[in-house]
Amino acid sequence: MSKFLIPFLAFFAFTSLSSAREAIAIDRVDFNSLRDNWTQREVERSCEGNASPEARDSRFVENVKVKVYLAYKLKGKAASGAPNFDYYTAEVEIIIMEQGDDNNLYFYLPGMIVERDQLPVDPDFYYVEISINDEEQARQKSGMSSSITNQTILDSFLSKANSEGADNDHILMPVYYAPAGNLGRISDLPVFLRRDVRQ
Repeated sequence: MSKFLIPFLAFFAFTSLSSAREAIAIDRVDFNSLRDNWTQREVERSCEGNASPEARDSRFVENVKVKVYLAYKLKGKAASGAPNFDYYTAEVEIIIMEQGDDNNLYFYLPGMIVERDQLPVDPDFYYVEISINDEEQARQKSGMSSSITNQTILDSFLSKANSEGADNDHILMPVYYAPAGNLGRISDLPVFLRRDVRQ
């Protein structure tokens, strides 16, 4: 196979990520500025039905996890001279969705963190990962920033977010942890599985 054809095929596969029909589709990711410098991340999703032969009913999808990855470039550079980033992640679990459902997820960064680090509303990189029954769905272009132009960049971003984001664990918070006065406009929430209240 031509050495020029391999990178082309890899790029074509990456740009065609969302062409397959997934049980849960990411329709839109939006970023909003709120009062007191809080910022909101909104993920709109829709349920396309359950094609699994093991499904109780093809109209319903259960055990859905959604994980959001964010990266913000900070002022100054790392010791190596490379750009310095802060990484934030958060995950929610949804009990069930029905075919045709449109649900929204909301995640928040506290205003004092945004003010301290002078973070813009939109991150430099973001990615939304969806898994069903702990099996990750195919990656969807609608769930990632335009700065992620190939698989290598995405893999590097996710690796760094997982390895270097520990200092910021739990700072990016789902809607049910954010203070009521800082939620902004919210609608069409799914049915969350809250493991924290079961302990």
